[in-house]
Amino acid sequence: MAAGVSEWFYDVMSLRLITALEDMGVTKLMVGSRRHAFLMDESALTMRFQLISEKSVCYHFGSMTEGTTTPGMGSDVDTLVCDDSVNIMSGRPDWKRGRHNLLMVKHATCSPQHYRLQEIRADLPLPLTQPIDEFCVISQDGMLYRNNLEFENYTRNTAAANNIPYFHAGPSHSVHEMYDIVFAYRCGKLPTECESWFNRARPGKWPTTKMLQAARDLGCFLLPDGHCYSEYRSLEWRVSPSLIERHLMFSMHIIHIHCYVTLKLLKKDIINPYLNGDGKLTSFHCKTALFYAREQLLPEMWTVNQLYECVIFCLKLLRDWTTEGHCPHYIMDQVNLFDGKLNVDQRNRLRTILNTIIDTHLAPLASVETDDLGVRLLHNVYTVAIWDMTPRRAVCQKITGFLSVFYHAVQMRISHIILEQATDETPAELCLHLHSLITRLPLQHPHRHRTEYTLRRLDAVNGVYISRYLQQHLASTAASFCLQHGMPIGSRIWSWYSAAIDTDVASTRLKLASMLYCKGDLQMAAEVLEDVERRYDNSVQSICGCARMKLLNTKPLKLFTELLNEGDIDVASANRVAYCVRFLRQEAFCAPPIMYYEMVRAVGDDIQHRGPQERVWMNWAVVDARPFLHYLQYLTFRGLGLRHKQIQAFYSLKDSIVNGHRQHQVFHGETAANLIAHCLEMEDRIALAIRIYLASQADIPRNNAANWHIRRLTSA
Repeated sequence: MAAGVSEWFYDVMSLRLITALEDMGVTKLMVGSRRHAFLMDESALTMRFQLISEKSVCYHFGSMTEGTTTPGMGSDVDTLVCDDSVNIMSGRPDWKRGRHNLLMVKHATCSPQHYRLQEIRADLPLPLTQPIDEFCVISQDGMLYRNNLEFENYTRNTAAANNIPYFHAGPSHSVHEMYDIVFAYRCGKLPTECESWFNRARPGKWPTTKMLQAARDLGCFLLPDGHCYSEYRSLEWRVSPSLIERHLMFSMHIIHIHCYVTLKLLKKDIINPYLNGDGKLTSFHCKTALFYAREQLLPEMWTVNQLYECVIFCLKLLRDWTTEGHCPHYIMDQVNLFDGKLNVDQRNRLRTILNTIIDTHLAPLASVETDDLGVRLLHNVYTVAIWDMTPRRAVCQKITGFLSVFYHAVQMRISHIILEQATDETPAELCLHLHSLITRLPLQHPHRHRTEYTLRRLDAVNGVYISRYLQQHLASTAASFCLQHGMPIGSRIWSWYSAAIDTDVASTRLKLASMLYCKGDLQMAAEVLEDVERRYDNSVQSICGCARMKLLNTKPLKLFTELLNEGDIDVASANRVAYCVRFLRQEAFCAPPIMYYEMVRAVGDDIQHRGPQERVWMNWAVVDARPFLHYLQYLTFRGLGLRHKQIQAFYSLKDSIVNGHRQHQVFHGETAANLIAHCLEMEDRIALAIRIYLASQADIPRNNAANWHIRRLTSA
């Protein structure tokens, strides 16, 4: 306790700070929801790799997965892709026949956290003597080492080839600004640098013996990132115990999360602006301070009325490290985390601002603008009404809505990538392929190290979700084959439709209705469409997995977020989302004839102007659920001779893309416009139909079926 400050002041301000943080969404429930969503995503991404026969494992790290962020922080997604096809050897006994073997070598030029990776033969445990590719290089000592430029070169070349931005920060190389993607190898054994961490004294009795035992089994990663001061950076690989750090963060209680988030908010709005680009304090520095504080402070210190003291203790640790010039890595304490981040002058400036924050008893918190923290603290102090401050319930709903949309969009993207692998198969081959995947998926456990029951359960749940979606395509492909050849729709096909029916609110039901329409069973199609319309109210959120939906920037519908169950951390519930409807070419006979043009939308050299995420799906017919619902209604009621309902369906179709409330829920606007124009054709309003096609073409000039429709009508 600082001199001249009463214990009462720290108690009261600690409680007010906790209230403000919880109003910003830093609650136990929201932390759990974030962790659940991103671990589900991690599992699904890895499952995608396994199903397309790539020996890679995906991991999410950082604030999004830990739940240590707020809406206003604008946190990105830290993703690590681990190549499991490579065997990392700590010593000769770790060699494996037939594998790409790399031996960790502590070269004389390497810092404590860095190693070189020596190339070892696949047939004998002996050093390789001839390079196997351009990234296998000969060093001055005559040995062959793996350099760390492969993933960087691949990402740069991908960005250049597709004329898209390239983003680089440390070992991260990405074509998405909000995604930090790191390539890595996994080593099952921890290096000797980590041994001192397991054996040192711990006044706070944390981590526990059980946690330390589990940490040993997690191993570490080797990142393509040389030491900032090394002359041989391209040959060095950095040891990263990220799984251990995540394991430690997941053991934290909400009071520790509050402490860490407070440090990050101070860093973002107070400390780094003061440094004004002259050096940078990072979130990892703050996390390191939290780890040491958790280890050194007695458990009874971590209480709600002592949060202020805990934050100040962490700030004092950071200040002392700036004085010493050494910020010790929590697990490898000989590593200095200030290297490459802060020089002597910058550390002096950092120490000045840290002293100010400590000496003023965290008064600068009142100036933190992110998520209105300062305003919320003043609101709690003066008990005044601040009408533009978002209440806690709305903030938590917004977070839950974002997590739900993010999860569903990623699920669609993963199924999308799985389907891309089979795009050239015949209908019979695709049915066999999908049936094989659906059988395997619920049993898939892609993370070999996932010993915790919760994580293994998420793998199983993901398998069920993805297999259920794929059954939609299996049913539609088989039904299309039957319709093409004049065969009856068998009971197995109906059972596949039934199994996939609750994938979401609309997509499977609409594909079922489309099949029934193509089959000529109009009355049953009308009944299915009536069921979809009843379910598809204004609270249903549209989801697109075709890269047109910006996952981290999409704002969910207000009604959608308000109706989500705040008490349930499972954001995967599908009862209020509508996926866009996809017809593969193998499903063509289950789609209305006009949709065939969407499958051949390219004219001239249009294919050369598709982005990397568009190359395959633009060979399918893809349409948002609501416009397709009303288009199918128009066709069905027209066939049944129900003119009044037919006209009503047409106006609803038009409203689905004109209505401002629904406009931002349409991701395939050109296709929806083409459907409106086709309805006008059937109304014999050809001139107006051409105008709509031209408007669609003006919006999306290339890879738009409107080009074919304009040619078709003008030539006629």
